[in-house]
Amino acid sequence: MKIGKNRIAVIIGKNGETKREIEESLGVKINLDSESGDCEVRPVIGHPKYNPINIFTAQKMINAINRGFNPIKAMKLLDETYDIEVFNLYSILGKSEKKIKRLKGRIIGRNGEMRKAIERFAESYVSVYGKTVSIISDYENLQIARKAVSMILSGMPHHSVLKFLENKYNDKKKEEFKKLYKPQF
Repeated sequence: MKIGKNRIAVIIGKNGETKREIEESLGVKINLDSESGDCEVRPVIGHPKYNPINIFTAQKMINAINRGFNPIKAMKLLDETYDIEVFNLYSILGKSEKKIKRLKGRIIGRNGEMRKAIERFAESYVSVYGKTVSIISDYENLQIARKAVSMILSGMPHHSVLKFLENKYNDKKKEEFKKLYKPQF
């Protein structure tokens, strides 16, 4: 995979800490060329945490960091219930720089309010970076965040998207409350 020039240092981390942490926690070896940005993930078969699936998890984590997330948020992908969704605005909206900039602004909202609302109500992390919008969340919340971003991209007003997010959040909390306080007979 290819890494953006300004994200190579973030993947490596201070004194190589981030790269080392990913390698140790997943039992993989990351070969990252800091000149070209080429990145390769290989398994370390003798490692105690070796698992063939860990290669894909490491690739998802590197992709998350490359898409603008900080390494702490990308580490959430170690939990197998979490996943990353990347919206490529070029393929959705076309090549119009003006349209992409406007819709990125709509997703972020004034002073970042819309992005914060999606993160709070969908219990997820959102990154608007370059020509992409990325979401890290567990599967159920990923569906909600994906729908909210799609609603914004299709031109729905912010108040409608906020209402959708609040309703989904309240429904989720009601279900959790019912499970917690279900009477035992």
